[in-house]
Amino acid sequence: MNQETETIGPLVFGENADYPYPFGVERPPRFWMEETTGTLGAAVEVYMRGEPLNAAQLEVLQIYLRQYLERTVMAEDGDRRRFLERVGRLRTVGDLTRLAESLSEAGVEPF
Repeated sequence: MNQETETIGPLVFGENADYPYPFGVERPPRFWMEETTGTLGAAVEVYMRGEPLNAAQLEVLQIYLRQYLERTVMAEDGDRRRFLERVGRLRTVGDLTRLAESLSEAGVEPF
């Protein structure tokens, strides 16, 4: 891995100087729009349209959300461990939508 790219599972993220993470953390979370293979972007588009996710799309969304939750700044009352457990139980667009709503309440906006 060089300073400009980071590989997380099958996902490859590039630097985006126009949108730096606003908080000083050792390893900032990678945002889905920085992913360069197109795999994650395609899965996010399916999710945003409310269409069913196939197994591969669900897997890349779980990989993305895990790294995001492990690295992001979260409100004090946000339960990072519980959110990470929920990521592993995602099966449907509805599950993902409910998780995203809960994350938003904790000040986390992965999408």
